[in-house]
Amino acid sequence: MLRSNLKYLREKKNLTQSELAQILEVSRSTYANYEKEQSDPPASQLLKLAQFYKVSTDELMTKDIGAPLFRKTPEASDSILSDSIRVLPITISANQNPNIELVPAKAIAGYVTGMREASFISELPRFYLPKLPEGTYRAFEIEGDSMPPIQEGYIVVGRFVEHARDLKSGQRYILVLRDKGVVFKKVISELESSKKLILASDNTEYLPYSVAAKDVLEAWEFKAFIGFPDKLDMNYILLDKLDLIQQQIALLNFAKA
Repeated sequence: MLRSNLKYLREKKNLTQSELAQILEVSRSTYANYEKEQSDPPASQLLKLAQFYKVSTDELMTKDIGAPLFRKTPEASDSILSDSIRVLPITISANQNPNIELVPAKAIAGYVTGMREASFISELPRFYLPKLPEGTYRAFEIEGDSMPPIQEGYIVVGRFVEHARDLKSGQRYILVLRDKGVVFKKVISELESSKKLILASDNTEYLPYSVAAKDVLEAWEFKAFIGFPDKLDMNYILLDKLDLIQQQIALLNFAKA
């Protein structure tokens, strides 16, 4: 249990074994042995690790924090401002790869209240994209025309942002807001100087607006979008879109073979 928790929590913070070893003031090989279960960390190191990850030593040693099939979100806070470890419920494929769950437009209203429930996430359509950078990803079907060239019905893919300090001005994010639901916008001010985010659209017909930091429940850094010709948008239902994505991936893999 400890081995898998150490590896999972380290990777969630995008740290190498060497970097974490420096934090603990031990050699990389010493720390690597903790993850391999070839040696047990002493009580002083366990306490350091628990404090660093903001979990209890009991949770670190006995709770399967990164357990497949789902990874559960703690109840400590529902705002991105929280410094608590924010572990998402996700689904795992048969070969142990994390899926990308797709939140269709009709499910967005329910996502705000159900995003922390494994049962809700398990009901979402899912797919897999190869060669994405390390991280946890989710996809959302977009409504409206505020962020060209992305049109209504397109799917945007985002990488989970764990802390508010990681939000960068000028970048585009899929944000889950307490009252407004899911929005896809460009952040034009960061949270360090105030407790508000200024959000803007790429379509200048839409005016910028502000949201309170406490109302930002989740943030996903925009990484990719999947577009569909207008005729396909009219004639294809959501599951057909997923089939089309998988067909395109298969063609790419075939071309490289």
